[in-house]
Amino acid sequence: MLIAFAGTDGSGKSTQVKEVKNRLLKEGYKVQILDKWDILKSEKFPECKFIDTSLNDLRVNIAEMQGISRALFLFWSITITLTKDQLENGDTIYLLDGYWMKHAASEIEYGCDERWIELTCKQFPKADLTFYFDVPPEIALKRKPELTPYECGLAMDLNKTKFINHQTNLRNRLLNWADTYQWLKISSLEPKEKITNFVVEKISQVTREKNLL
Repeated sequence: MLIAFAGTDGSGKSTQVKEVKNRLLKEGYKVQILDKWDILKSEKFPECKFIDTSLNDLRVNIAEMQGISRALFLFWSITITLTKDQLENGDTIYLLDGYWMKHAASEIEYGCDERWIELTCKQFPKADLTFYFDVPPEIALKRKPELTPYECGLAMDLNKTKFINHQTNLRNRLLNWADTYQWLKISSLEPKEKITNFVVEKISQVTREKNLL
C-alpha cells in the first residue's frame, strides 16, 4: 500500500510522515518511510555506493545539473528506493515522503517538456492515497531552517524572494494537479495533531478495505 505526501517545500510533509508512521505502528501496522535520499546508505543500496558525497553537497549538486539530467536523476533515485522495498516487503504500508509530485512540477518550471514529465511520471506505481499539504510560500519560508538552491529557483545565493516566486509557481501547479488527480487537500495551517488524525483516519479506511491489519 502506497501513501504519497505531496506539497511544496516547507509544507510539513516530512513532519507528518513521521507522525503518521508512529501512529500507525501503535495501531499494529507494518510501516516504512520511503526516502529517495536513502540511496546514500550504501549498506542498504550497495548499487548506489558510487555516489560518494554528503546529502548537503548532493542537494547543491542537483541544482548544478543541466537540462533533463536532473529530472532523470531524481526519478531514478525514487525508482531505486521504491522498487527494492516493494519487492522485499509486499505487506507493508509505505509512506512516500515527497513522491514524484513536487519534483515533476519543479522540473516543468525549470524547462523540461511538460508532456515528457507527465509520461515519465506515469511509470511510477499509483499511490493508494495522495495527501496534498497546502501552505502559502511566505509561511513555508518562515518554517524552513535553511534553504537549498533547488528550492529557490536554482538560485545559488539562496535568495528568499526567488524562493517565494518559485514556490508560488509550484503551488499553483500542484493545486491544479490536486484537483485533476483527486488528491486529498489539507491546509498546513491547521494544528499538527488535527492533520495527523485526518491522515491516519483516511489511511485506516483504505487498510480496512484491503484487510491489511
